[in-house]
Amino acid sequence: MSKSARSARLIDRRECQTHSARWATGLAAAALLATTSLVAHPAFAQVACSDLTSLQLPDNTVITTAQDVPAGSFTPPGSTTALTGLPEFCRVAGTISPTSDSDIGFEVWLPTTTWNGKYDGTGNGGLGGSISYSALQAGIQHGYAASNTNTGHDNSLPTGAFALGHPQKIIDFGYRSTHLTAVISKLVIANFYGKAIQKSYFVGCSLGGQEALMEAQRFPDDYDGIVAGDPANYFTHHEVGAHLWNTLNEFGPNDNGVLTNAQLPPLGDAVNAVCDAKDGLADGILNDPLTCHFNPKVLQCQNGNTTDCLTPAQVSVVDSVYDGPDAVTYAGYYPGFERGGEDTTWPGFITPTAPDTNFHSSLGIPFFKYFVFQDPNWDFRTWQFTPANLAMVDQRFASILNAVNPDLRPFLNHGGKLIHYHGFSDPDVPPQNTINYYESVVSFFADRNNGNTEKAQSKVDGFYRLFMVPGMGHCAGGNAPNVFNGSTQGAPMDPQHDVLMALDQWVTTGTAPAQIVATQFAAATTAGAAPTVVRTRPLCPWPLLATWTHKGSEDDAANFTCAPPTAKQLTEAQQQ
Repeated sequence: MSKSARSARLIDRRECQTHSARWATGLAAAALLATTSLVAHPAFAQVACSDLTSLQLPDNTVITTAQDVPAGSFTPPGSTTALTGLPEFCRVAGTISPTSDSDIGFEVWLPTTTWNGKYDGTGNGGLGGSISYSALQAGIQHGYAASNTNTGHDNSLPTGAFALGHPQKIIDFGYRSTHLTAVISKLVIANFYGKAIQKSYFVGCSLGGQEALMEAQRFPDDYDGIVAGDPANYFTHHEVGAHLWNTLNEFGPNDNGVLTNAQLPPLGDAVNAVCDAKDGLADGILNDPLTCHFNPKVLQCQNGNTTDCLTPAQVSVVDSVYDGPDAVTYAGYYPGFERGGEDTTWPGFITPTAPDTNFHSSLGIPFFKYFVFQDPNWDFRTWQFTPANLAMVDQRFASILNAVNPDLRPFLNHGGKLIHYHGFSDPDVPPQNTINYYESVVSFFADRNNGNTEKAQSKVDGFYRLFMVPGMGHCAGGNAPNVFNGSTQGAPMDPQHDVLMALDQWVTTGTAPAQIVATQFAAATTAGAAPTVVRTRPLCPWPLLATWTHKGSEDDAANFTCAPPTAKQLTEAQQQ
């Protein structure tokens, strides 16, 4: 076992043994401050916001800012763009230092007149390194006290450079910052409001999805409900099998890349011509891409034609995107991406934004430079997909960064509920990775029920539901309904249209979401104008699919039902 892996496991045991005591100590400090600082304050608050700087907290936590923010707008530090539509709140910022090499930044926003009695931890993206103020905005607009962390480093350095020579910061990034932010935030909230939180939730997508599943698996008592979106939870395999794989295939032969945005519309049209109508609707959305077998070689340029076609090198790149790395790693190492949405979701993710640069390279190359090889000058073209290299990455980082444990019994026993979603046209994290994790959980429970899959599925359905989102890109976007957690995007904030509200209803009333309605808005044409709804569709618990009733508009979710795939669809998916 590597030194960093041993360190991670030792720290994890220490956290399990000591945080109950720290919690009690922190609550005592909160109670003391609450009884000595009671003055006239806005509704809900029991102490002055500024008094929170005096709060004594565990893990060498220091509150550096505690300021009242009036209702309306707030411009985050370092930004010139104001967040709007905010209720009045107390803004708390600070640092947590569980080790001498830790510097975990966090913020907690506490609504002073609109608090619903609950807490919303929020996630990050990329390789972290900054506070997600938009996530805090969404949290308090829902009525929650909300928190976010910079994951233990700031991104003033080159992306990923924080890991160079700092193994403790890698652990902070992998799981400790998210967990400790939850612990500290609950203490701050209890102090400010003078009472315990009713329920605690976590919402995150991408890296935030990895954080969400890490919380459910490693710290099952932190949250009562979790929303995990498009998670990069198989982190080591994602870095090798998605980020590095696509970087090498796009940029290895040519510094400027071989696939350009100009090829994406004809590619997307060709995919739709073969697969779009399989679900009974020619609407530009692949409802179940697993049944699509489009071969990009049909677009290869012939007889000197160079218009609306692909060169052999471009066909090879598209094939590599669809196929994934299994041919050069091993079967089941990591999936490729699904067909569909190429013209709307691939720009910048798959195609270049600059020489040697797209989304995959901007995150994958830093991971290997600073995490794996500890060498800022490492050249991605030197990588070899050898068994030794694959094993090395897993041995050093899997125990810190991967969230793939299917044993969710501790989270279930806590009473936790998990809503997991993934865009079927995600060009960053393969949708099949999410399906694989979900199915691993069902298989885990089946193994503990003498192979009874039906009983296992019923058990899983009681606390964990997966919603695949046809046509959606990475956490958002795509020419399809993709807004379902959009307090700042115009979607209704109710359990039928908002995933956080659906989670809250499930936790508090036991009513599981039978579907969640996603909304697609037209691009704004006038500044400040209300968004225009293009269409709505139900998102269905996997493996159910949204099926048109052939009555009423196909752009209205009310005219769809959630139904099992047809026998034909199941056969095609099995042949994929």
